[in-house]
Amino acid sequence: MKHWSRIIITLLIMVASCTLAVAQGNLNDPYEILSRHFKAGGGLDRLKAENSTYVEGTLAVASMKGTIKSWTQKPDLQRTEVDLGILKIIQGDNGGSAWALDSNGKLQKITKEDEATIKRREVKRRMTDYEYADPKSDVFSVIFAGTDKANDRDCYVVKITNNINEDSQTLFINSATFLLEKSATFQGEESMDSYPGDYRKVEGLMVPFYNKEVARLTGQEQVVTVTTYVSNPTIEPALFEPPEEGGKDFKFVEGDRSENIPFQFIGNHLFLPVVVGCKERQWVLDTGAEMSAISRKFAQELGLRMEGDMKGAGAGGTVAVSFTTLPSYSIKGIDFKEQKVAVIDMVELNRMLGIEVVGILGFDFLSRFVARVDYANELVSFYDPKTFEYVGEGTKLDVHIKGQVFEVSATLDGRHSGTWLFDLGASNVSLEAAYAVREGYANRKGVVGLGRGAGQTFESKSVKCDSIQIAGFSVSQPKVGLISVGADTALVADRIGILGNSLFRNFVVYCDYAHELVVLEKGAMFNQPWPEDHSGLQLMWDTAWTAIEVLFVSPGTPAEKAGFKIGDVLRSINGIDVKYVGGVIAVRKMLTENVGARYDFVVGRGGQENKLKLTLAELY
Repeated sequence: MKHWSRIIITLLIMVASCTLAVAQGNLNDPYEILSRHFKAGGGLDRLKAENSTYVEGTLAVASMKGTIKSWTQKPDLQRTEVDLGILKIIQGDNGGSAWALDSNGKLQKITKEDEATIKRREVKRRMTDYEYADPKSDVFSVIFAGTDKANDRDCYVVKITNNINEDSQTLFINSATFLLEKSATFQGEESMDSYPGDYRKVEGLMVPFYNKEVARLTGQEQVVTVTTYVSNPTIEPALFEPPEEGGKDFKFVEGDRSENIPFQFIGNHLFLPVVVGCKERQWVLDTGAEMSAISRKFAQELGLRMEGDMKGAGAGGTVAVSFTTLPSYSIKGIDFKEQKVAVIDMVELNRMLGIEVVGILGFDFLSRFVARVDYANELVSFYDPKTFEYVGEGTKLDVHIKGQVFEVSATLDGRHSGTWLFDLGASNVSLEAAYAVREGYANRKGVVGLGRGAGQTFESKSVKCDSIQIAGFSVSQPKVGLISVGADTALVADRIGILGNSLFRNFVVYCDYAHELVVLEKGAMFNQPWPEDHSGLQLMWDTAWTAIEVLFVSPGTPAEKAGFKIGDVLRSINGIDVKYVGGVIAVRKMLTENVGARYDFVVGRGGQENKLKLTLAELY
């Protein structure tokens, strides 16, 4: 349910050569290769003398086309404006902090940077000063990585690493022209490949007027075609400061808050009733969504016009994304004006959830408020951040906002400390795949299951850990999920993993985007047992929502021992026709009853009816 709004809008201007001189023999000295590369691009002195740039051009992302403008100034001042019609984004950095203005006019300032961002900023500054060109650098290491082809051209491959962080950049430099054919940049979750071309001479520099970028996370391509390039323009400092925020796009019905709104907490997800076009439906509350979203089916029901065709990152993989304008909507005590939102397919997700959900309330909703979530009492409140003052005994925890989502510090099992995504849209705590493999969690005994996010269905394993420490609290014996199949252990992500509602349900949680902090209070169910599955049986609705099917049977669990098979259709439980037991959610609740509870099932399989006896037991 996540990163469908993350268009990579940082324009990578790669300066290289268009000289037609043929390389004299094969080179294997990386610094000699870089020296010829710099010389062909205008000379290292000229490159270092470029202190500012202005770039204007067109941007194409899948079927969406628009414009891009970018201003940069050393050491790290930046402003980029993207206009793709329905999707408009402005973001920048004034050298001290980053900021972003989203398509709905909400300004988010980012003043609290995490360790990964601070280190990346330092590496960027040194790269901009071409420190890596010095063989005596005590920060950068440059190696010759052989030869390869890029764009069907022979290239020298030079890899640049540093001792500040795990980021790296691999340059594919044309062996005949010393033009840059490709750059592979590894920066945690935002790694990408870039393919520059159409080099032109501008004020003594060779500049690529074409650049294709491919995001490694989603495979999404975007193409920038430069129409204007200015080297060393004079730029007013004010341009890099955050712009004025648009007017409020919501209002409270009374005062400056709406308190104690009931929500449903089902399957470790928070469902809120939202009214759009006089239709009340359930929406998911999700701090892990960079942009609010509506289901494609509900958008069609409302007659909304959808635009664009992009790839976004969702739990389990990529998701096809369009965009639309959501008409005015409301939840209890709050009225919203129209908003730009993403459009995604939620049909299969809903079948697995067991409940009809038509949308996701993400950054575009939550960033307007201080949100208070009381899990034990299933109540949520929203406050105006300009007037809200926290009074209580909870612990304040600074957050880093990255791509419109929260990141916080936490520790798993007393020794795995680092940055985690703080995600109210995630049902459980999970480890980043490569980290789980490197640290041995993937080899632990656990319960294998099937999950699905906004992306696709995926197999995962859940293991019992000792503890999670966050904000001075310690939660005992958490279940932590991991997906280790196909994990790229060479990738070092910025995050250790994702913190979800199986952890947060121990607390009363306050989320404050404006002040970049989270407050945690002990909830009424802190460190108390919550209902959990004792069967190993995963269920879902059939496509008509009239029958309950077996989605997955976890190996070695009571469900497998009872003889359940994937695709079985439930007919009756303890002699009661399934149509009278209350649906998927009600059956799941039955399967969380006390260990030792017994059920007699009748299931349909291949035109036959089979009687199965299930006895609940501990799974871990």
